[in-house]
Amino acid sequence: MKDVTKFINAIAKPQLPGMYNPWSYCNATPDIKADFATFLTQFGDVQNSKIVTQIVINFTAGQYATGDVTGHNHDTNSHAAGIPVGYTDASTAVPASAGFGVPDFGLTLGTDASPTSATLTLTMDHRDTPGQDGEHWVGKNITPTVELTMEIEGIPTSQTAAAIESDLTGWTVDSFGPSDGNQAFDTYALSAHRYFDLVTA
Repeated sequence: MKDVTKFINAIAKPQLPGMYNPWSYCNATPDIKADFATFLTQFGDVQNSKIVTQIVINFTAGQYATGDVTGHNHDTNSHAAGIPVGYTDASTAVPASAGFGVPDFGLTLGTDASPTSATLTLTMDHRDTPGQDGEHWVGKNITPTVELTMEIEGIPTSQTAAAIESDLTGWTVDSFGPSDGNQAFDTYALSAHRYFDLVTA
């Protein structure tokens, strides 16, 4: 079983200027929200010398979560951790005790439906500006967004946009609906998004 501290330290260590790190989660008592710590509670801030601009978390039935972390920094006027660049607390988008299998995110499934996969994509719109010499001068974060997609075997009890948004507090439904693939069970898919406020002071 992979040591969780080593896992967290490993997901943001590539060399300047950029990073793209795939990761695989492993914890005998899964809680990816707690284990990601400030990667979620200060999403968009500098972690291990890189400003984190995207985190993808893939959940699959019967497996540990996987994903990737994307970020960057600059040799000139490097981003520093803290308020100036702006960050957000996106931890409420991640269910507690998740990390193995597929969480239901609060959706009322009923007895005839079970999620088979889900993906969370946390994205920070980051803008960099060059100075008069053409080198990096300053950067800031704007519009932190989290997107959710879910695939479900069977048809959940909550299957309308209103019912889904009532269950998934804070989320706005983008698409939803069943699919009859002539399988043993019909399937159902949904996508939704949330906006988060920046901490800038």
